[in-house]
Amino acid sequence: PMIPEELAALKELGLVEAPGGRSPAFTATGDRLLDARAFEALKALVKDAPGATVRINLHPGPEAPVHDMIIAQSAGGAPFVHKHLAREETYHMIEGSMRLQFFDEAGKPTASHLLGAIGTGLPLIVRVPKGVWHATQPTTSFAVFHESRPGPFDGSDTVLPSWR
Repeated sequence: PMIPEELAALKELGLVEAPGGRSPAFTATGDRLLDARAFEALKALVKDAPGATVRINLHPGPEAPVHDMIIAQSAGGAPFVHKHLAREETYHMIEGSMRLQFFDEAGKPTASHLLGAIGTGLPLIVRVPKGVWHATQPTTSFAVFHESRPGPFDGSDTVLPSWR
């Protein structure tokens, strides 16, 4: 459940709830400037919910040619294994750390990368190729990262494995 204080803080910053999606989302309006209050509100929304994800869309809507999202994800819960058939995506760590795992077509792990924000000494940016099974999992109590990918939104581009 959404926490009223954090919802109010996000709305105060000019963010509006975005309908649909597999996780709660808010869309930045106006000048799309985010300060520390937005990040604190996102972290508060996921802190007591294992495996929870909340995002702020910096793009104006699903039809935008580029989708930029600030995502807060809490540790715990099962990783969301998926692949994108036609689109690549980039992850850029902002706070915390997370493991990015890649899998083959049978579900066998093929690579694992620990990513972290500046100051952790870990790689902080990665590009995920299209057609590659992957999942993120915070290794700190939460991870905050920027995800960027081509638009417009096409729900059929994201597929889930049959082996999961």
